[in-house]
Amino acid sequence: MPKSISLLFTLALFSTSGEGLAQSLEAPVEALFNAMRAHDGEQLAAQFTNGALLQRAEPGGNIKSNDLSQFAGFVSQSDKHLDEKLLAVTVQQSDNLAAIWTPYVFYLDGKLSHCGVNSFQLVRTGPDWKIHYLIDNVHGGDCEQFINQFSTDG
Repeated sequence: MPKSISLLFTLALFSTSGEGLAQSLEAPVEALFNAMRAHDGEQLAAQFTNGALLQRAEPGGNIKSNDLSQFAGFVSQSDKHLDEKLLAVTVQQSDNLAAIWTPYVFYLDGKLSHCGVNSFQLVRTGPDWKIHYLIDNVHGGDCEQFINQFSTDG
């Protein structure tokens, strides 16, 4: 009986710590989008490492780089409601390196603006995870079909 209790405790502990890791891993991504909704550029920038890269994969194969401080400034100064919803989040992690791949839908003042995919590379910096690299794209087709393809609802 004691071995059974010990095994159950160990399994419960492992399960809990795994959930905690996933939550802490996703925390900077969630905080990024919460900061966008709150127009808090300072909090947005705090989710990234020093020297973080932001890029967009454009049609035709071009890669456009964006400056984090300019992006944070835009978010702070925007008078529009910015809301990005994530679909079908996939997380991979090994030691202090992680990747989050997720389709997204972006709403501007409550109206569907565009959709695409985000790819985040995160590193653990002490006890916390930070975003070091974010590249996204914008889906060139119908966003409603895109949402249906990647939605985890229903």
